[in-house]
Parts: sequence; structure tokens; C-alpha cells
Amino acid sequence: MKKILSLSLVSILAACGGGGGSSSGGSVASNVLPPSSSLANQCAAPRPNTSDVQGSADTEKAYLRSFVDETYLWYKDVPANLVPASYATPQTYFDALKTPLTTASGKPVDQFHWSQTTASWNAASSGISQDYGVQWAAQSLVPPRVFIAAEVASGSPAALAGVKRGDKVLTVDGVDLVNDNTQAGINILNEGLFPSKLAAHTIGFSGKSPVTMTPATYTVATVKNVSTIQTANGAVGYFAFDTHIQKSEAELMSAISQLKAAGVTDLVIDLRYNGGGLLYIASELAYMIAGPTITSNKIFEQLTYNDKLTSKNQIYPFYSSSTTNQALPTLGLNHVTLLVTGGTASASESIINSLRGVGVKVDLIGATTRGKPYGFVPQDNCSYTYFSIQFKGQNNIGYGDYADGFAPTCNAPDDFTHLRGDPSETMLKTALNYRLTNVCPANVTSTTVTGFDALKFNLIRPQSQEMRIVTPKPGI
Repeated sequence: MKKILSLSLVSILAACGGGGGSSSGGSVASNVLPPSSSLANQCAAPRPNTSDVQGSADTEKAYLRSFVDETYLWYKDVPANLVPASYATPQTYFDALKTPLTTASGKPVDQFHWSQTTASWNAASSGISQDYGVQWAAQSLVPPRVFIAAEVASGSPAALAGVKRGDKVLTVDGVDLVNDNTQAGINILNEGLFPSKLAAHTIGFSGKSPVTMTPATYTVATVKNVSTIQTANGAVGYFAFDTHIQKSEAELMSAISQLKAAGVTDLVIDLRYNGGGLLYIASELAYMIAGPTITSNKIFEQLTYNDKLTSKNQIYPFYSSSTTNQALPTLGLNHVTLLVTGGTASASESIINSLRGVGVKVDLIGATTRGKPYGFVPQDNCSYTYFSIQFKGQNNIGYGDYADGFAPTCNAPDDFTHLRGDPSETMLKTALNYRLTNVCPANVTSTTVTGFDALKFNLIRPQSQEMRIVTPKPGI
């Protein structure tokens, strides 16, 4: 099951942190911490048939403190006086092992520090989901709440039940989602929207009969709605791309090959919900957009680790071949338009930054992106995988200062009354018009969910869907 329960209505509103942890004296100073390697896999509950050995919650916490001190980009800013025993679990202790600093806009520097079960991480990264297949978006998490289905995965329980993009949730298992604020009601809302068990739940939507759904396993398509749009000045390719996982490689190669055969002269990629993922997939896509001439001898991204790990600093190239050593198809474009929102993050932002770094004109239509020029190498220990920011990325001209996101070329709201890829959908329509006129439409607004401004909706999803991950590229 996806670890999406951490994004319950209650915990979204509550402050993150140590679960009762305190920061008084008596902790171990970082300069005398033992190596994390000497503490790895010493578990309170060792997994069978693994390298795990008997340990305790204390040894797991000690491992995490050393791991963060060794690898965390801002390890010098981690509070030195946290008391491990004050934290109920290793995971709540890990939550506190991060910088308290903020950006110029007042946002936390580190908004991307989390853990999840290794089993759930392995399932999510393989493209296998076990849920309803709905990407929920919310305008308000306090009464009066507004929740909608922003996207529905093909073949998922929600799709089979007739749930559509833009459907607004009114009730969950008989509880009023809009107005109920009792603890009992919130518990039911949480379990119904983000189920932890394989049980049926009934959700009432505006304008249609309630539907009953049970979470099920289905395969996620990461590239969707590949099409060619004829315009007054040439054929424009379009596709939606929603996450960077290993299976995306073949899907992206197929999409680019299809558009190349169609003779497109420009491209719109819909990244509005793409929170990132594997960095090598982003590199491959950027190469397929720009081609060999523009990217030759250029850097996709320079990865810089903390001052203890300078030996890990590396130049990440524009990959020109697949993991099976097949030449990647290319379009050779010097311009691309990307549809973006606050849900566009991490590896998706690397595409923006890397292409701009080699001189490709990148127009952004929608809203300011998430702002995450950082990444990690996932680390498993004792049934949990930990994500601690370990490097920052810069493009070919040394730019990587976008912690507050990339501002759009033109503002445009997410139009929930149209499917993505429909030329009448507001974001795509704005992109096509701007391409022709080079003028942003004045005061684009939308009330695509009756009575509510679509610009104010935020995706409700786990942090594992907003990341930039460096792993060895298969086949290299």
C-alpha cells in the first residue's frame, strides 16, 4: 500500500516533527559519532533472509544520526542537541534531523526530508500502485473543504467506477467532507480517501451517484495522450508525462518516435503533475528534445555534495542512449513549452534548468513550480528507506538557485472541465496561443470547479512523488 496516509487531513494541518522530541543537553556531538556503516542493519525487528541482525530502536536512531551527519547537504545546520530517546520511533527522530533554515521567501530550506517503508518505495518506483487511481487535489483542508479528482489513472478502480477528472467530493462513507470537523469524522475521511486496508469505501461526488471503490493493483502509465496538434505555423507535438521511473524510458522513446514520424516542429510537454523521480530519465528526455548538436560536450547537471563527500561530486551528462544501449530518438528542437504547476518538481525542474543551460528556449505555462534543486540517494535500513537531501544541482552555465521555483512565462489555471491534451483545456490553449502571438492572455482566470478558482488547488500526494533521485543508470 502506498504510504500516502502520512498525508492525512490531520497531519497536513499538524506541524511535522519529532513526535514529542526535545532538544536538551546530553546528546552525542557530531564530531565523535561512529560511522554509519558500523550501525547499519542492526534492527529492532530484523528482516528474515537479509543482512539484518538483532539490534534495537536505539541502534536504528544512532545509525540515522551518523548517516545524516555523513551525507546530508546541510549537516552543519542540524540541531546538535536533539535527544533520541525523546522520539517514539526512528522515523520520527529522522524527521527532526534536518536544517531549520528558511529561504528568502520564508519557506523551509528543506521541505523534502522523509522516510517510508522499503516495500512501499520499491512498489512505487516500479510503477505498480495499489490504491483507487485518483490524484486528489484540495483547495482547502479546513471546513469548508474542497477536494476534487485532478487525474484518474486508466484501468484503475476509480476509472472503472466512472470517476472523472474534475469530479468534486462531497461525502466519504457518509461523512460530510466539506463541513465535518470532528475527530471521528476526520478519521473516516482519511481512511476513505487514503485507505490503509483493502476495503471498500463509498465516495459521493457532486452531480453523480455515489461510487463504491476498493483499492487494487494496477500498472501506472507515465506518458499519456501523445498527439499531434495542427496549428497555423506547423505541427505541434503534445504528451503528458507524470513521473520519472524506469518504465518511463520506453514510454518516452515511443512518444518521441511517434512525434518525430509525424513531423512536429514544436513540442508541448504536460508536466503539471510531475514531481520528478530518476534523474537519468530527465537527462534522457532533455536529450531527446534538444538532440545531439545542442547538447554535445554540455553538462546536463553538475551534482555537488557536502564538504565531506567531495569525491562524489559528479558531472551528469545528457544521456544519448537507453539502458539497453539503444540510440535515443531526438527532435532537435531549440524551443519547447512545458505546462507546469506547483506540482512540477525536482527532476522535472532539472529538465527546465538543463535545457535553458544549453540555450534551448523553454516557455512555462501555468504556475510557479515547486522549487527543488536538490536530490538524494535513497538509503534502506531496517525495513525503511530514508530520503535525506544530499546534493544540489546546477546546469551547464552554473545556475541552480531556484529553491522558490521557476516562474511561469504565462499564468494559466488547471482546467478541470477538460481532459489533459484537449486543445480547449486552458493551460494547453494558453500555450498554443502564446506560441502564435508571443503574448500572454490578460487576467486568465478559471472557475472550472463551480464557484472556486482552480489556481488555488494543490495536489495531495506523498513526498516520494516529489524527488530527484540519483541511482546507477542500468546498463552503464
